[in-house]
Amino acid sequence: MAKKVFEARADETVFAERVSADCWKSPRQTISSQVSGKIYFTDQRIVFMASGLIGAESVSWEIEMADILSVKTCMTPPCFPFGILITMKDGSKYKLGVIKRGKYVDWISQHIS
Repeated sequence: MAKKVFEARADETVFAERVSADCWKSPRQTISSQVSGKIYFTDQRIVFMASGLIGAESVSWEIEMADILSVKTCMTPPCFPFGILITMKDGSKYKLGVIKRGKYVDWISQHIS
């Protein structure tokens, strides 16, 4: 079976694609652990595609910008200033580790307000 790839919707604009990132927390993860992958930011959604051959589908995710309540910077383990914490309207949380996170936090903030 072929690995899933990102495809932009016909009516969406891509801000950044194939950004190296680590997902430290998502509703699918029962414990906080590092999952490496690529992240895609569009005007409609954020998509995380986990790397690896086995089990990548189970930890990959996508969220709609309309469902995001807030975004802020945070620390990633053990204590690095690379974190982005996304809180959804339903209370679920996603924590990403991204280099140069400031531009992504600003961009998300502009698109959810």
